[in-house]
Amino acid sequence: MNKTMSLSPGMLRTNLRGQIRQTHLPKWKALLPLFEAVMNSFQAIQEFEGERKHKIIISVERQQDLLELDDPPIVSFEITDTGIGFTDNNFDSFNTAYSEHKFDRGGKGLGRFMWLKAFDEVTIHSVFRAQDGAEEPSLWERDFRFGFDYNPDNASARKIERGSVGTSVKLSGFREPYSQECPSSVEQLAQRLAEHFILVLMQPDCPEVEIHDQGQRLSLNGVFREHFRSDSTSKNFEVSGRQFYINGFRLTSPRASKHRLIYAANSRGVVTEMLDQHIPNLSGRLHDAQGNSFVYLAVVQGDYLNEKVNNFRTDFEMREDVDEAQTELTIDDDLRRSDIRAKCIEYIERDLADLIDNLNKAKTDRIIAYVRTEAPQYKPMLRYIDGFVGSISPNASKIDIELALHRELHQREVTLKREGSRFLTEAAKQDDYEQYRQRLAEFMEKSNELGLSALAQYVMHRKIVIELFEKALSSDKKTDRYPLEEAVHNILFPMRSTDQDTLYSQQNLWIIDERLNYHSFIASDKPLNSHEDFTSDSKKRPDLFIFDRKIAFAEGAGEGAPISSITVIEFKRPQRDDYTEADNPLKQVLEQIQTIRSGQFKTERGRPIAVANEKIPAFAYVICDITPRMRQTLVDRDAKGTPDGLSFYGYHSNHGIYFEVIDYGRLLTDAKRRNRVFFERLNLMDAGEERAAIER
Repeated sequence: MNKTMSLSPGMLRTNLRGQIRQTHLPKWKALLPLFEAVMNSFQAIQEFEGERKHKIIISVERQQDLLELDDPPIVSFEITDTGIGFTDNNFDSFNTAYSEHKFDRGGKGLGRFMWLKAFDEVTIHSVFRAQDGAEEPSLWERDFRFGFDYNPDNASARKIERGSVGTSVKLSGFREPYSQECPSSVEQLAQRLAEHFILVLMQPDCPEVEIHDQGQRLSLNGVFREHFRSDSTSKNFEVSGRQFYINGFRLTSPRASKHRLIYAANSRGVVTEMLDQHIPNLSGRLHDAQGNSFVYLAVVQGDYLNEKVNNFRTDFEMREDVDEAQTELTIDDDLRRSDIRAKCIEYIERDLADLIDNLNKAKTDRIIAYVRTEAPQYKPMLRYIDGFVGSISPNASKIDIELALHRELHQREVTLKREGSRFLTEAAKQDDYEQYRQRLAEFMEKSNELGLSALAQYVMHRKIVIELFEKALSSDKKTDRYPLEEAVHNILFPMRSTDQDTLYSQQNLWIIDERLNYHSFIASDKPLNSHEDFTSDSKKRPDLFIFDRKIAFAEGAGEGAPISSITVIEFKRPQRDDYTEADNPLKQVLEQIQTIRSGQFKTERGRPIAVANEKIPAFAYVICDITPRMRQTLVDRDAKGTPDGLSFYGYHSNHGIYFEVIDYGRLLTDAKRRNRVFFERLNLMDAGEERAAIER
């Protein structure tokens, strides 16, 4: 507690503005000056001696020229109570900065500075009883204005003959930005007041509190009974030897929309946290067994929080985050808010256990259905779903579920790598072979699960690529035209690129031949004279130009290993049937290979690479639809056809080139057949595909 400072008239004229400037009042705490005034009324009633039915009235005044609106902006509040009044002791405390007059009740002596932070002026009228030498205490009155020019000498008490003991404090001229943050409706205002004073309203001797607004009278006690007290729960808990007390409330008011945790000090809320940030299941309103909709409000309090609240009641002077280097606390350590929060979260999850279990069951069903139908790579994660389903919001989209599963998989991969490294290090020190064998079996089971997940993800990728490829081969229903070869080409390998600037996952040459996945260099639709790894004067642009190096086991083999094969792939537009001798695709691809053979290959460092021999294997693929004219051209070239007539192959003996012409339909069918067993094992085949597989 700071040392008290008497606010004499001289000091006030020079220091009051400075004191108010130093007062910390965030705009989101716009109602804090009102709360401070109302709390003064509660405390004044507690100090009142004698029998009396006490009452606090909060009168709302709105902007007069906007009364045509349902809820015009609020410009002032007047708080009237039947408490002890501005006695000499209370008045002396009012004129003392950092007064300790109410310290035992949590008073900091700064509330009135907040008034002038958010309002232009404050007017106070108070009637109180005091001894003046007579047998019976007499009535006295104080009536003064508190502003930047406040002078205590102008607030002297005067004796009166009659009057009712109590105090009225009017906060006038609500300033921006605070006025903009104030609730607009009386119902919302009542909700905020009830939340802030929830611990006071719980007390059996709590006075009656009313809000008066535009002719309407609303009982704050009634709001509390209707929306807060019903179904409330409570529990004591301990953190590092310090005692805390938590209350849980189910708010049925339709205006309450967020689940919250309030940290309170001296029966007043100080800091509010949104619970959905810590319990994803609380992202929306809950429904109890009777179908009633509600939001959850938890309030935690304790002597430790009373000690740590700052002077302005806007926060606590304590550490926030968990220190990874120190996970356990001793009695002498300062508590962290995260330690208190963790205990509160445990209580809240137990209090709402049945409802959270129902949410988790519904989410589990959605996640299992998503994995089985759209993301089989995450099947190994389903056995652990109980451990992470609570971290997923009940309103999660498919993308949210995908991200959550991916995050969980990644975390398990990282953990497995750490365990593997530790396991190998400890293996050499292991004396008990049976224990070692058991640990190894457990580790390999986890490792195989992640390997299965990676394989499933790749198989799912192939299924999607095949579906895209099939769609690319379909004609436009509006124009009955087939796509250009570029559409097909880009699916198999991005055009005008090389494997040096294309991710491995972006090329799908396995559709043509699985062996094409292994190579030293690929260029797609780039002029031969533009390659950095190959020197040529030709401007011909093979659709796909692939070369590979001979595998050498001799010492020194490596970067300079000779070129051992060349592959060129040519794509043609689906259903094209207007080929001439000049643009015969088979003739084109044979000429391209001859041009490539006459060029010069280079290493990654620009050094020349030798060709293994003049007759290194060369392979030519032509991917097109085998239309009647194309079929006749192939027959004239002495190409051999397969029984189904959808593929032709041959060997050009003069050029030493193996060639194959594959129909798009055959290419698609073969790709499906090669991968069907994987699709079946992962339940990726739809009903139509399953029927077709059975018929085959």
